[in-house]
Amino acid sequence: MRTRFLTLAMICSLGLFTYSCAEGSQADQDMDKVEQEVSEGMQDLGAEIREESNEFAAEFKEARMNIDKRMEELERDMEGASADAREEMQEEYNELKAWGNDIDDRMDRVGNDMEAGWKDFKGDVSRGWKDFSRDSRKTLNDIERYFDPEGDLD
Repeated sequence: MRTRFLTLAMICSLGLFTYSCAEGSQADQDMDKVEQEVSEGMQDLGAEIREESNEFAAEFKEARMNIDKRMEELERDMEGASADAREEMQEEYNELKAWGNDIDDRMDRVGNDMEAGWKDFKGDVSRGWKDFSRDSRKTLNDIERYFDPEGDLD
């Protein structure tokens, strides 16, 4: 008898749950509202990320141009330099080359992610973008300090 009562109670609960989620019910309307709010939030996030991506792309291009210009200067200066001077210049050249490769990689990531429209991004988009943004900002600041150690070229 107890088993029949529990089974009947479970069937009734399931029926009420199914009824409450039926098309047009308050639960269905609330769920539609939540879906719409999430969709709008994702669109806002996408717009914000697109705007920041465009800003980063411009900053990356400028940083890359500065790096390339300095690398060309170093190449010219190394031709007639002593062995000690050439060694120091080579160290600076290698550091600039590493920064250039990092900037190229970041430009590719921004470009590829933008081409995908952020639609196919898996995982926590917001956290992933914050990490990328923080790391990119640090790299750009390091490059800026290299080219303007006194901070007076703005």
